[in-house]
Amino acid sequence: MNFTAETGAQPHITLVSLRLPHFPHSAAYQDLAFSVYYALMRAGHEIRLGFSPAALGPRSILFGAHLLRHFPEGADAIPHDTFIYNTEHTTSDYLDDAYLALLRGHQVWDYSADNAAALADLLGMPVRHVPLGHVPEMSRIAAVAEDIDVLFYGSLNPRREAVIEAMRAAGLRVEVAFGVYGTARDALIARARLVLNVHFYQPGHFEVLRVGYLMANRKAVLNEVNPGETVDADLERGLACVPYEQLAATAAALIADDAGRRALADRGYLAFAARDAAASIARALPAGWQAVAGRVALPPVLPEAIVIGSGKAFDINALNIDIDARWHPDIVADITKPGLFEQDFTARRFGRLRLMRRHFAAIMISHVLEHLPDLVTAMTNCLDLLADGGLMYIAVPYDLSYGAWQDPTHVRAFNERSWWYYTDWYWYLGWSEARFDLVSQEFIASPIGAALREQGMAEEEIRRTPRAIDEMRVVLRRRSLTPAEIAHGAAMRGEHRSG
Repeated sequence: MNFTAETGAQPHITLVSLRLPHFPHSAAYQDLAFSVYYALMRAGHEIRLGFSPAALGPRSILFGAHLLRHFPEGADAIPHDTFIYNTEHTTSDYLDDAYLALLRGHQVWDYSADNAAALADLLGMPVRHVPLGHVPEMSRIAAVAEDIDVLFYGSLNPRREAVIEAMRAAGLRVEVAFGVYGTARDALIARARLVLNVHFYQPGHFEVLRVGYLMANRKAVLNEVNPGETVDADLERGLACVPYEQLAATAAALIADDAGRRALADRGYLAFAARDAAASIARALPAGWQAVAGRVALPPVLPEAIVIGSGKAFDINALNIDIDARWHPDIVADITKPGLFEQDFTARRFGRLRLMRRHFAAIMISHVLEHLPDLVTAMTNCLDLLADGGLMYIAVPYDLSYGAWQDPTHVRAFNERSWWYYTDWYWYLGWSEARFDLVSQEFIASPIGAALREQGMAEEEIRRTPRAIDEMRVVLRRRSLTPAEIAHGAAMRGEHRSG
């Protein structure tokens, strides 16, 4: 048995939260994994994180096991002592014979008491209810001006669409989002006066995975509860719980009652904050998984998005980097430095940290690249910052625009061909593990270009017309190289050297 060298303690616990490239719904159970991670950290456990079956080993807890069918390793990759934390409703299409057989071979946890009982009946074996609990790190959405009356995020079906349309008919501004997670989701939550939770399946179970995170961030929640359904007793006082038929009218009443709605949000926060995630997880762990005595240091909780060259565009839901301390970014750093990942930073909101490779889901960089003398190193660092599937949102001046060269600190401008070396010609830059794919590029017209469009001029000709395009907006996606691309890159680099 291996032991942790610096402490002599029992081996680490591995949390594996399965993620599929280009499948954003892999993040649907991230709040649960987040809560378990910090609960274990606070209890003194040594934790390692993984996002694929290859990371599993002894003393593992697996989230998203229903996605194993999409990995080449499949269920065979799971050690027999892995705990599977099920997040699938018992009416989900994923609960087929193969998934049930997988669960029968392992110890199973479930976030919902009702779902755990129903799943136990299906499996013919015990399923442990391990509820979503509170850790302080969950309360991370900063207050902003609320300009959305009701927010709903999730997939739509007729019963959900009907209640949303009823709320709109009542004059409420309702925002609907699907496939939105992480910082983008949190930005919507921050703007919402009220968040709607309405069942997709019937009969419904209490969706605490959705509701608990909202309560932890002091958001008023309108929750569907029909006859025969139950809500966790310790949380019920912090929710507006009504049957399906009363959702629209209750939403209108809550939006009209600012004081009552804020009181509901406060009750929700206090109710959920009283639910100790560390104690809940400790009760569920086997006796042999002892924690490291006295270990209290916690790593910083970094957002999933990063703004480079934040300046006046500081984003409270992202990690903000700027080279100029006068803008008060989270960290002062130069994206063109080769040693970026070996540098220690002190962030005013996150404490001491190092930037992590393959951590971020999104990079926003607006009117920065044209100022950088070493663009190749900057783009290499951005590639390394992004996880596979992560997106880089870029805005730059078009090379025929007035703005391309009006600023004396500009060292370059951009056109359609400016991205080839970061995509198809990755090998020329020495990139041997990953590259960018061009997702989209948009050309923002000047008044001259807008007039030419109205006259019916072709887009390609407009782009060739000086002063017609002001700005390019480009989206790049990071992905790992295929074996064929790795071999091609090696061959091309060899040819380039010999030539």
